[in-house]
Amino acid sequence: MKKIILLTCFIAMIVSCQKQKSNAEADKKVSVVYVTQEITPESLVKIYEALGVKADGNVAVKISTGEGSNPNYLKPELIKDLVLGVNGTIVECNTAYGSGPGNEKDERNTSENHWKVIEQHGFTKYFKVDIMDEEGEIKIPVQDESHIKYDLVGSHMEKYDFMIALNHFKGHPMGGYGGALKNLSIGCASKNGKAYIHSAGKMEELDMEKLWTPEYIGDQDGFLESMAAAAQAVTDYFTKKKGIIYISVMNNMSIDCDCVDHPAPVKLEDYGILASLDPVALDQACVDIINSQQVTATNDPTDLLNRIDKQHGVHTIEYAAQLGLGSREYILQSIDGKDMLAKLNENGYSLVVRSHGKETTYTQKGVRDLLDLKSTTILHGAAVADKVIGTAAAFLMIEGGVRFVATNVISKDALRLLTQYEIVVEYDEVVDVIMDSKNHGECPLEKMLKGEDDVKQAVVSIERFLQEQK
Repeated sequence: MKKIILLTCFIAMIVSCQKQKSNAEADKKVSVVYVTQEITPESLVKIYEALGVKADGNVAVKISTGEGSNPNYLKPELIKDLVLGVNGTIVECNTAYGSGPGNEKDERNTSENHWKVIEQHGFTKYFKVDIMDEEGEIKIPVQDESHIKYDLVGSHMEKYDFMIALNHFKGHPMGGYGGALKNLSIGCASKNGKAYIHSAGKMEELDMEKLWTPEYIGDQDGFLESMAAAAQAVTDYFTKKKGIIYISVMNNMSIDCDCVDHPAPVKLEDYGILASLDPVALDQACVDIINSQQVTATNDPTDLLNRIDKQHGVHTIEYAAQLGLGSREYILQSIDGKDMLAKLNENGYSLVVRSHGKETTYTQKGVRDLLDLKSTTILHGAAVADKVIGTAAAFLMIEGGVRFVATNVISKDALRLLTQYEIVVEYDEVVDVIMDSKNHGECPLEKMLKGEDDVKQAVVSIERFLQEQK
């Protein structure tokens, strides 16, 4: 299957699938971020496999086990195929805060309490679990000593050869957002290490009563830069061993972290799963996706974007890139096309759509399903598979806000339109014209749209044409 891939975030270029890998390798500043818009155990395994790096040796899978009453953490049932498939151990560290009077049972600031929450959330049912700082901490070196002189992590980290940073992307009260960089830094830090990072190097031994005061957490950018430095330290640590990879799940995205006992209600619809060998590119891609969301009755990114802005959250990404941990420039590559086309062709569907973390299938002939969907939120940012794409389908996909397209056959004009609107296209064959259903001549709908470049006018013409055919 041939591909046209668009380089997003600071780059506007089109490359073929044959050139994509070599181009990314040639320009080390450009990273690949893989995406699937289906959130299932199977899709999580597939996106891990897309990275092309085998988790080897004693594998640590770093997640957030979530505060006791927080419902948004990554569920064991979602991640178990991946974790068991790599024979991994769920790893965590204790927190540096309490949940407040009356919520002591939900706290994870002691190993005793943390183990209760881990069991309550179902992790011990499926996995080996390790609280890495249960028996102490170790210092690992940082490259950047502007704020912290070392990184304090759980001592059990020494047991592991490889890490999968399995991140739940969402908001965060202090960092603005939580993703790969936070999971690597605060997530892997011991209780003392968390205090050291939060205080930008001012507190090396946790004093919970003093830590959360302006004296110690008043330097917001210093905190964010300390997170970036600590994230780089953990990445360096595993890079020198057998390796590290990064996967982020964009579901249940409250403005509050999984570390908040009673988080704000989720106002965003689920998106999908992203993965990369570059944690900076991965976090940047997730933030970009939130920025691209439409405000609708069921999907509102406003609060999360305001929180990221208020906490200067993007500065963590900026500083991590400055340190050389990764790149903010990336290629966003969907892994959904091949699977969706196979399902479409094998089951006789007319259309397959992946969006909001789910897959939906359709059976109407021609472009009627696209016409029905274009005024909903289903197509916005979606991955779509359609057997044959002409200009009518292309106009409806553009109007609906589709981001990725996979097809067996596409017309030259449709390909031109989709690429003009920076929609990523995968295809098997390009043809001059789309024929009618009996193969007697050019499709009348396509004839009618010849020379049309105005999307709104084209959609009106398509609606009128199909209405007349009833």
